Amino acid sequence: MQKRHIAAAALLVAAGQGASAQVVINEAMHDPPGAETAWEFFELYGRPNMDLTGYAIACVKGGSDLNGDGVPESPAEIDEAFSLDGLSLGADGFLVLVNDPFGDVPDYTHPTATIADFAAQHIPTIDTAGNLANGDSTTYLLVRARPNHSISGGASVYAPGYSFRKDVNPDVDYDGKLDFGIESGSPLALDPLQIVDDIAWSDNGGKEYVRSSDQEISDTQGFDPDALSRVNYFGTNPNAGNRINSDMEVVRTRSADEEFIYGEILRLPPNRPLPEYGFDPLDMALPKAPTNLSGPLYDCPPSPTGEGDCTVSGSGTFRFDDITIVTNAGTPSETGFNMTPGTFNDDARFGIAQFRFVLADFNFDGEANGDDLTLINASVGATLDDRTDCLDEFGAPIIDPGTGMPFQCYAYEGRAFNGIEAMRWMDPTDGPGGTNDPAVTVFDVMAAEAVIPTGRLCADQNMDGFVSPADFSAWVANFNVMNPVADVNQDGSVSPADFSAWVAAFNQGANGPTCNP
Repeated sequence: MQKRHIAAAALLVAAGQGASAQVVINEAMHDPPGAETAWEFFELYGRPNMDLTGYAIACVKGGSDLNGDGVPESPAEIDEAFSLDGLSLGADGFLVLVNDPFGDVPDYTHPTATIADFAAQHIPTIDTAGNLANGDSTTYLLVRARPNHSISGGASVYAPGYSFRKDVNPDVDYDGKLDFGIESGSPLALDPLQIVDDIAWSDNGGKEYVRSSDQEISDTQGFDPDALSRVNYFGTNPNAGNRINSDMEVVRTRSADEEFIYGEILRLPPNRPLPEYGFDPLDMALPKAPTNLSGPLYDCPPSPTGEGDCTVSGSGTFRFDDITIVTNAGTPSETGFNMTPGTFNDDARFGIAQFRFVLADFNFDGEANGDDLTLINASVGATLDDRTDCLDEFGAPIIDPGTGMPFQCYAYEGRAFNGIEAMRWMDPTDGPGGTNDPAVTVFDVMAAEAVIPTGRLCADQNMDGFVSPADFSAWVANFNVMNPVADVNQDGSVSPADFSAWVAAFNQGANGPTCNP
C-alpha cells in the first residue's frame, strides 16, 4: 500500500539485452526446510554488469493482527536491509545475496552470477545481520533512493534520520502504508522511497508494503510460502485467471499471481552432488503458479462456496487451473520447479521458460513495436530523479508539516522506473564525453527506431506479407475477437469504422498505409 499515488506519466516498463537496463527481484528463499538458514538468499536479474551502487534490498515484516482490532500483537519492522553498493549484476545479469558465503548456495550458484553475503552488505545499525524472519506478512523491496541517503565516491553516506535499516518500524500507526514520519512526530521517515520492484503476501492479519495491491500475492492467510521464483514480468495486470478469496468469492488474479511460482520447499534426495531444492508437490498447500491459459474454462456462480462448486463448461469464462509444475504424481525425486540461484529457472519438463528482457520493449508485452516508440518519444527529457507532489489515496497532496509544502515523491517507480532506465540506455554514449546521458534523449529514440521493426501493411490482416482477398476474412476474424491488428485506422480502438479503412488500404495494395502492430 502507499501513502500516496504517484502521479507519473503513462505506465512505462522496459526490458533489454545489450544496451538496455533494468533490474527486478527474481527469486527469494527465506524459509528453507528445517534449520537450514544457510540456504536463505535473494536473487536479482537485470542488465548484465549493471552497477547497483545506491540500490538496497529489504525484507519487511508486516506484524500480526490475529483478532483484526487494528492493534498488532507484533509490530511491523524492517527485518533485514542490505546495501548493494559496490556490486554489479553478473555477466548474465544475475546477483545472488546469500546468508552464508561459505555454504551451499555459492557452490550451487551459476559461475557468471555476482555473489555477495548478508553480513558484508548489511546496512549499518545497532543490530547485526541475521536470518530472515518467517511467519506473518512479508514484503520484499528493491529500492534505489532513500531519505537522508546519498552517494559520495561510489559509496553510501547515511545522514542523521536515516531509517531504511534493520529493526526500524516502517508503520508506527499500523495502517499498512509506509510512514513519512509525520505519524509519530519523529524525524524518521521512510517515504518517499524510490521503489524499483516489490512483492508481498499477507499472513496472520499482517500488512503489506508494496506500492500497489497488484503486487500482493492473493490470499495467503495461513500459508507463508518458503520461497518464490519469478517467471513473468508484465507492464499491466494481465487478469489472466481467477482465484477464490478467503470470503469464498471469485476474484481476478493479480500481477503477482501471474508472475511468480511460490510455495513450500523440499530438499531433493541427499545422494545428489550438491543440495538442491524445489517446490514441494506433496505439501498440503500445493505450489502456486501462473494461470494455465490452455486449461479448461469453468462456469462459476458469482459467489461460490468453494472452487468445487465451479464446473467445466464450454461456455465458461473463468480460469482456475495453474500451469503444471509437478511430475510423476508428485514423487519427491521429481519436485516441481527447482531453485537455481544465479541463472534462469527454465524447466523443459513443464514447458516453463523464465522471462527475458526484450530490447526496446518498453511496455512489457513481449515485443518491440510502434507502441514502444510512442512511449519513448513521450519520455524524452525524463530522468530517474524526476519528482512530483506526493498524493494520498484521495489525490490530495501530502503536506510536510515542517515546510507547509507537499512532500516530493519520485515520479518513476516499479515498471515506470525500469522503463525510463531501459530507455536512457538505448544509446549509452549520448552524454558528455561519450557517457550515458541521465535523461532519455533523441539519440535514445533513434537507437530504439533502429531496433524496432518497420510496420506492416495495414491491409495485410493475416500477416503473410501480401495484400490479397484472403485478408478480408482475416480482418473479420480479427474484428470479432477485438484483435488490435484490426485497428486499421490506428485510432486506438477496434470498431466498424476500421472496415472502411481496411477497404481503402486494400485498394492501395503495396502502396497502402503501414500499421503497428
